[in-house]
Amino acid sequence: MSESAPPPEVDLANQFEKEKNDPAMIAYLKQLGIDPNYVPPKDDPRRVVINEFSVIFKDDVHPPYTLRFQKAEDLIEAKKTPIVVKEGVEFKIRISFRVQHNVVLGLKIQNTISKLGKTVSDDEEMLGTYPPKNEFQSLDVPRSDWTEAPSGLIFRGDYKAKVKFTDDDKKTHLEFDYVLKISKDWS
Repeated sequence: MSESAPPPEVDLANQFEKEKNDPAMIAYLKQLGIDPNYVPPKDDPRRVVINEFSVIFKDDVHPPYTLRFQKAEDLIEAKKTPIVVKEGVEFKIRISFRVQHNVVLGLKIQNTISKLGKTVSDDEEMLGTYPPKNEFQSLDVPRSDWTEAPSGLIFRGDYKAKVKFTDDDKKTHLEFDYVLKISKDWS
């Protein structure tokens, strides 16, 4: 198998059926996060489905801003409505996603922010490897510390941002643009 080939498709229901007489193996598969009741969708071929992208604030100083991706037009709408962040406030990104059909190896998020054509931040974070699941799960990025919005007159204004979700197979699962506005207050 070449390095760029995706992992072979695994029929998870069949895998559990094959191991049904081995409780240790069933426990191991469940420990890996594999859902024995997983049913792949027949009408959605995507491997990774990101349904929400939110900016959350430390100590809940402001309600989260959430971009929802239910239809193609939502990607266009994300560019039109700025996400306002008050200067000096600490924040994170929260994504809600699920994996479908097969395991995704090395899911990553890259968030590039620029102002006046100059890149001011280009962060990539490894999210991990995930088996398919029926339900959505949430992750906060960065996983450890909060990000502090810059303060001061020269930092205020609109920033163009681009988010890209990829995996170790270099497959892009979702890519979209949004506007981040650093402001003196919440407007």
